Amino acid sequence: MRFVFAAVLLFAATLSPLAAQEPAMPGVSDAEREALQGALTRGLTLYQYDQAAWHTTDTMLEDVPEDRLRTIGGWIVEPVGDGLRVIYWRQGADAFFPVYSADYSADGVSARTLHPDNAPALDQAQSALVEARQIAFPKDVARCSAKPFNSVVMPTGKGDGSVYVYWLTPQETLSAMPLGGHYRYEVRGGEVVDQRAFSKSCIDLPTAQGGADGKTPAAVGIVHILDPVPTEIHVFSVFAGGLPIFVNTIEPKRTWAVEVSGGQPRARLIDPEE
Repeated sequence: MRFVFAAVLLFAATLSPLAAQEPAMPGVSDAEREALQGALTRGLTLYQYDQAAWHTTDTMLEDVPEDRLRTIGGWIVEPVGDGLRVIYWRQGADAFFPVYSADYSADGVSARTLHPDNAPALDQAQSALVEARQIAFPKDVARCSAKPFNSVVMPTGKGDGSVYVYWLTPQETLSAMPLGGHYRYEVRGGEVVDQRAFSKSCIDLPTAQGGADGKTPAAVGIVHILDPVPTEIHVFSVFAGGLPIFVNTIEPKRTWAVEVSGGQPRARLIDPEE
């Protein structure tokens, strides 16, 4: 199969399910393989956390009185059982307190709870997530939407207490998803120790809902110049857009296929002679 990449590539090829990232990838270093596995894991988590916040926001707006809605400063997400719990918090004089919480899973939203004013404060781990979001608030970054960023906060998994804070350009229409204007900050010990953008420009890709011409593409493609492998944003966008993404990296020059198979993100190198 021959690929021609511009800013966006649409084509109607028949796509076979992609295999999971395999240990044997000719020409892929151990560091690149580790980076790709991290991207797959974080991209799935990003999508799950984003979905949990989206769906519980709907119930929160139904369940929380208007006067208490005004006190909510944000939310955090944490794993619980087979799903995720979203806690909407308010800031007190010296602590953060839950206003509303709900659980999200494959069965939908449950455990909808409006917490009383005298509810116990968030614990240390929960408060660390809130504080990381406040510390890593984006300033002087290029924006791809006039609407507020969506945020996702999660532990890095490094074992040092560090936290990733993502600021994501919101998807404004069902027919297109933004692939630009996404940022990641790493917070450790109360300060930002690393930050990055995932693109150098704004770009929207069509989704499974159909492109601008009303036709539904079979897949989309993007040229990526910042990393040698796909990132968690590509993985997140595969879930959000409902379409496979072909990522053309420059250093080294390779084409990667990223898609969802059996509910899990998958990636592989594409042979240019296919």
